Amino acid sequence: MVSKKSTFAEMEDFCYNSINSKNEIPSIYYEINQSIFTDGNEVLTDLKKAIKIAKWLRNNIKGGPGLGNSSAIALQKMINGEGGVCSDFAQVYNNFCVINDLKVKEWGLKIITDNPQTLGGHSFNAIYSKELQKWIIIDVAKCICFYHSNPRLPLSVSDLTALKKQNKEIKYFEFNKEIPADPKRIRELYLAMNSFPFLITNYRNKTCDYFLTKLHFLPVSIIHGILFLSGKSYSFEFPTHDANNNIERPVIIFKPRRNPTKILEEIAK
Repeated sequence: MVSKKSTFAEMEDFCYNSINSKNEIPSIYYEINQSIFTDGNEVLTDLKKAIKIAKWLRNNIKGGPGLGNSSAIALQKMINGEGGVCSDFAQVYNNFCVINDLKVKEWGLKIITDNPQTLGGHSFNAIYSKELQKWIIIDVAKCICFYHSNPRLPLSVSDLTALKKQNKEIKYFEFNKEIPADPKRIRELYLAMNSFPFLITNYRNKTCDYFLTKLHFLPVSIIHGILFLSGKSYSFEFPTHDANNNIERPVIIFKPRRNPTKILEEIAK
């Protein structure tokens, strides 16, 4: 795995879809997709489509231990109730977005802390909305999106980072009533001063699946080491920031007790 620094502008055009085509996504995704979209004639915006996939996954997968399997086996195990953490949700979500013509990225949060609950960081996605002409954070595991003042305009990672640096108010809304969010946990993950986002690039699902399947008898860490040594590993890109513009105090995050307008109810349908 390679780590490097980039700017948000350099990251803007990257998407998982550009290196993972529909015909390379395992067949199980197409099979499950029929259960997610039961009305073939339904017309949805990109955001509503993205939320529909996320809600189905969280309502049908109880989660559990991390898997680290190929994307097909990971999805099957998750459906069977055998596990799944945030990175597993992000991994399978990528593929559902591809087959449903949604541009998607996978992000991670590196959190420097001694707190064992947040030490491992966090994984989430961003989808591109053609209607809004911007990238939007969508946390599948926690079923939340972020916004500043207008719920019609959910935040991208660059939006959230800029607001965080400026100590501006950041709000979130839950789009799945079945999965209540923990405000304290969200604050620790996304808004703490020691939390840094990074973009996962060069993740070729077909290639990683091949190695994870063929070398399944080895520890996952060894398999990823082999991917790295063979030059086929994915990369972590950390957005650069102005060292003189660090946050001096934690940002306050607000969760509305109820949807501020009917807009959120419409989005979450």
